Amino acid sequence: MSRRHHGPVESLRLRRRSHPVHWVGAFLASIFTVFAWSAVAHSSGSGWVQAVGAMLAAVLATGLLAPYLAIRGVRVTCTECPSDTVTGRSTDLTVTTTGAVRIRPLVPWGPEARAEGRATGTRTATVTLVPARRGVLRSVAVEIASCSPFGIVWWAREVMIPLPRPLHVAPRLGTRTDRPKLPDDSVGDALRRVPAVAGEPKGVRPYQPGDGRRTVHWPATSHTGLLMVRESEAAAAEPVVVEVSLPADPDDAERLAERSMAEIAGHLEAGRGVVVASLEDTGPTVGPVHDLVGAGRRLARAVAPGGAAPGAGIPLGAPWPPPSGPGVDGPGTVGGTGGPT
Repeated sequence: MSRRHHGPVESLRLRRRSHPVHWVGAFLASIFTVFAWSAVAHSSGSGWVQAVGAMLAAVLATGLLAPYLAIRGVRVTCTECPSDTVTGRSTDLTVTTTGAVRIRPLVPWGPEARAEGRATGTRTATVTLVPARRGVLRSVAVEIASCSPFGIVWWAREVMIPLPRPLHVAPRLGTRTDRPKLPDDSVGDALRRVPAVAGEPKGVRPYQPGDGRRTVHWPATSHTGLLMVRESEAAAAEPVVVEVSLPADPDDAERLAERSMAEIAGHLEAGRGVVVASLEDTGPTVGPVHDLVGAGRRLARAVAPGGAAPGAGIPLGAPWPPPSGPGVDGPGTVGGTGGPT
């Protein structure tokens, strides 16, 4: 069964020594069989019965103890690993083993896999993980077990498998919190349907309802016979700054990260620039995100205030200073400043 572990996978305490799994029944049945056959051989006095009993005892002893020696020499290596996934989504790893083993992921959890195939050499297996929480995985904890050669009892040990690249587990896309809309203070019956004039001239285009009279381009109008207006470059909007301050409780932090993901996704879909300010292991980090993959990686690396390295500061050359406002009044908040919302 899986383990409930909130810290880094590397801090998990493993049972690295080989140990039997559900061994009581197999050992008792083997002992009973040997004693029963010994009684039959003693009462019959026949030599072939005693020889068969000795062979049976040897087979049972081999089946009980040989997996212990087999599992000790097995090595497991991860050869292929994706860079990104989402909480709760199945993620496949490709591993190679030096023996026929059963692989059961512990942290993160996953279904059992079998590394089977040829009698000698390495074997390839696909291990499926289902991360229950966001974070950055650099290794996974698994239990490997073997019942070779007779399948009488399983011997297992727990190992840590380093990943060839960090696996960023992004939070799920939560429910976005709707922000109150600003009141419309326009005057008149008709609202402006086109952007106001701003920036350098871009060209001319046909007139649209809502264009101002001062934007009419008379030379182009007389040349085409259609009412043409000047079109200017739109002013670049300031990016929306989303600050993520996670609480210490893992469940609350997970829910807040999901809401932050939804907040960022909404701004990206609207075509706005987004800057994320969060706390990571290296300290406060402020930087832009351009897609959901980048946002997922930033939220995967985000930690609660107690999880950052003490004394770490904002990296030099950060393009934006950390925001201030309602979103930074305390832990467990998501704030958005700058740009339209």
